[in-house]
Amino acid sequence: MTTTTPPAPLSPLEELAYAHRPSQLAVLADLVQTLSGVPAVTQLLVRGSLATGTADRLSDVDLVVAIRDEKLPALMSSLDAVMSTEFGALLPGWRDTIVGDLGGAGFVYLLPHDGHLLQLDLYLCPNSAVDALRRRIGPRLLWQQNRPDTGPHPDADADAQGETAAELARTAAAPADCPTLLVQAMVLHAMLRKRVLRGQEYIAYGLLHQLHATCRDVIRTALVPHSHHHGWYHLPDEVGRTTIGRECLAELTDALSGPPIPTVAQADQALERIVRLSGRLAPHAVAALSDEITAYRAYQSQEGQA
Repeated sequence: MTTTTPPAPLSPLEELAYAHRPSQLAVLADLVQTLSGVPAVTQLLVRGSLATGTADRLSDVDLVVAIRDEKLPALMSSLDAVMSTEFGALLPGWRDTIVGDLGGAGFVYLLPHDGHLLQLDLYLCPNSAVDALRRRIGPRLLWQQNRPDTGPHPDADADAQGETAAELARTAAAPADCPTLLVQAMVLHAMLRKRVLRGQEYIAYGLLHQLHATCRDVIRTALVPHSHHHGWYHLPDEVGRTTIGRECLAELTDALSGPPIPTVAQADQALERIVRLSGRLAPHAVAALSDEITAYRAYQSQEGQA
């Protein structure tokens, strides 16, 4: 990660403010430096606590990346490789189902930073939709591409916009497989631990419910992959037909019977239940992510000792 040095000279008050600036700004500076070098990127904007000056040591980085419409699908498909090689992302990006639809696609990455995992919320927005996004959520502009010949990139033509919108819709509608659900479980777990540590009980309640739903989806995806049902409907009828299915439902029932507002220890138990069930139902998924699961556990253990 980039280490920035303070500008000189600074007054004593400015030095104090610089010393206590959010450490996430160094990560944000690295992101801007790297992504501004991608020709398809037209604007970089920050939102959330870093934009409003309310960040604390647990705050995530919320970055909006505006991309030329016709280039967005290709960049989206290579995003995991970029985040892994350039920033050491611990896991593949999780398609964020929490953030509202702003005309693009959101992804969550966990980046090693100062001995812990920093959450990066990366929102890819077609250039044709970025003005509407800015009016809606008011992010702060960090960087904008200007070409000497034409100025800012013009909006893509209607065909490019339509193709990109169709690709975003296909990606959003694609069913999650077991490896994807394992990544989702670890990302949700990281979010949940942060909310518990902050004492944000309502948000923690919601995230715990999402972890339980992920546990359900692992069971259904592994045992009834071609199910036409969603959510909690017909789960006993579909899954409970076999011995292993009934055993999995018993695990799920045990999870649902716990306190609705978890402690960190209970959040950890929820994740370990999902990993354990995945190892039994979809060992290929656990094997494919064994290094990532081990590294994630190591970071969370380190944070727990801090």
